This record gives sequence, C-alpha cells and structure tokens, in this order.
Amino acid sequence: MKNLISAVALLLSPLAAFAETPGLPAFRFTGAAELRAAKAAVAVPEPRPADVIVKGHMLIQAGADCLFGYADTPEQFAEAAAHWTEVLKDAGIEPGAPTFKGKIFILPYRTADGRVIRDFLADPRQFPPKDDAGLRANMAAAQQALSAAGLTPIAARVVNLDFLLPTYSILYLAKPEAVREHEKQLRVLKPGNVIDADLIKASGVSVVQKPEPWLFVYIGPELGYASLAAKTPEDLAWRLEKSKAYLIGKGKRIIGEKLVAVDDAEYKFGAELLFFQ
Repeated sequence: MKNLISAVALLLSPLAAFAETPGLPAFRFTGAAELRAAKAAVAVPEPRPADVIVKGHMLIQAGADCLFGYADTPEQFAEAAAHWTEVLKDAGIEPGAPTFKGKIFILPYRTADGRVIRDFLADPRQFPPKDDAGLRANMAAAQQALSAAGLTPIAARVVNLDFLLPTYSILYLAKPEAVREHEKQLRVLKPGNVIDADLIKASGVSVVQKPEPWLFVYIGPELGYASLAAKTPEDLAWRLEKSKAYLIGKGKRIIGEKLVAVDDAEYKFGAELLFFQ
C-alpha cells in the first residue's frame, strides 16, 4: 500500500508543480456543465436579417389587383397577412381584409392614384451562386432601375427557400393596362438562344442587365421570341411570313427579324423574331 501511495504522489507531482509555477494559470479540470455551456455559446447562430424569407407562406405574389400567397394552416396565413398588411401601410397603401381558403390567401389593397402592385422574382443566374453580397447588390441595382424608370419599389426581400435557389423578390407600383402583358414591368427574357443586340435595341425597352448572351433583364412590355429553321432560303421566307401573320393575328406586335446561319446538316437557314406579346 505504501508503494502504491508513493506512485500516485509521483504521478501527481508534475501537475502540482505546473499549478504552482509563477506566471502560469492554475491547473484545474473543466466540468461537463462548463463544456456544454461553451459548446452552446459557439453554436449560437448570428441573427438573420429581417429582409430574408425562409418560410414558403411568407413569399407573396401580385395578382391583377391583389396580393396572394399559399399557407398550410390558419396560423401561417395569419403570420403572412399581418406582415404584408404592415408593409402596405408603411408604403401608404390601404390594405383590405385578407381572406384564406383552400391554402390560398388573398390580400386586397387600394392605392390613392390607381396604380397596382407588381412583383419581380429574380432569375438566380443574374448573380453569382452562393454569394449573398452579389445577390444583394443585384437586388439594389434592380430597385434603382425601377425608380429610374418611374416605377416605385415598396418592398425587397431575399428569398432563401428549400425548393428554390437563393434569389430575391421585389414588390413595386406600376401603371395598369387593359392587357397585363402591355404593362411597363421589370421582366426577364430567356429564350435559350443568343439574343441579337440590334433586335433588343429596336424594341426600345430599358435593358437592366444581360448576365448571359441568352438571358437579359429589362423594363418594358412583355417581349416574345421565336426562332425558325428551314432547308432552303425560300422555305425559310415562307415560314417567316406565316409566323409573322400568325403572331399579328394573335395581337402581337412584330419588333424585328434577323436571318441567321444554323449549325445543322439539313436545316441550315434560320431566322429570329422578336415581338411584343
């Protein structure tokens, strides 16, 4: 027993010496409670900015003359309705009584000058992926473009939902038209093909951004795009005239056309059509 006590004393002696060394902190064991508290302190997330939407029922959209969204429960509806009602009031817009039926909620409103609310959900390819600063800079630029075009932003939110790539949504006031496609709005055109710069210029719309050759953001009436291909120039000319006549018959307005070469063994002759919807 005496030998065992001596061995234990020998093992503890370096710790005792360490604890008593001048200028060094006293040696002590950290308890389980302290470890849990330290871990909890490290795990506390930073506060989320108030302008980030992380719940699907908080994403609002603009109908012809109302706002609407989707909620699974009355509690979700109440949360969304209360939030967006305050947003409308802060913008000087008179909100009506919200309704909820079949998971769809509607928030009516009235403006003093007859303008209507429109929404813009950005294409995630407008800004670098996984770059919050880049996303926010793009959102700010879009709001500036709206103001410069005479459209009034009333709310801007970063959208971070499980079923969408990170993006942003802007609500703004616009002048209504009998045909909604004719309204001056912030829009995205992404036909999949390279969009000819001369055709865009001829449309007279205000180009906000062109992040890809086949995608551009603009302010104006809704644009439409069509591409055609044929085996011979004669067949292409016939197809082009038929397409224009069809579009005009549907109330579209032709902006311009451009002949292009097609990289195909059989259909080598192509054309692009740009028109207002």
